[in-house]
Amino acid sequence: MKNQLSSLLDNELEPDQNQVLLTAMRKDAELRSAMSRYVLIGDALRGCENLSGDITGKVMARLAAEPTVLAPPAKRPANLLSSTAALAASLTGVAVVAWLAFVPPAPENMPQLAKAAKPEVVVTSERMQEYLMVHQAYSPSSSIHGGASYIRTISASR
Repeated sequence: MKNQLSSLLDNELEPDQNQVLLTAMRKDAELRSAMSRYVLIGDALRGCENLSGDITGKVMARLAAEPTVLAPPAKRPANLLSSTAALAASLTGVAVVAWLAFVPPAPENMPQLAKAAKPEVVVTSERMQEYLMVHQAYSPSSSIHGGASYIRTISASR
């Protein structure tokens, strides 16, 4: 069985034998001990540092030596006044936003903007037809594409 342990560590054991050996190691403490010795020997031959056969024992001993800190749970202020004030502030904020969103401003309270005189543009029929001819192709309201839209414009000018 110990030869099989050595073969397992060297990765030379067949897969079905691996499973049988691992099952036997779960049941037999002596096999587990031999395995840990073989691993330690292999680490020593490879020159690994921190060679220790009982790492678990050392960790458990250090944990037992550490002081236990018992801290009381953090106290939350159970002040009814502060909770009520926070709720009132939240509701007031929601009410202000709702008021601003749903109530339209009165026109008499609106600031007066400077009014500029509108220049009067005289559009002749000829200029309008020229404008329509140039820009009708870009009009999204026209459902007729191509030359048919120009025919309608030209026929209207007669």
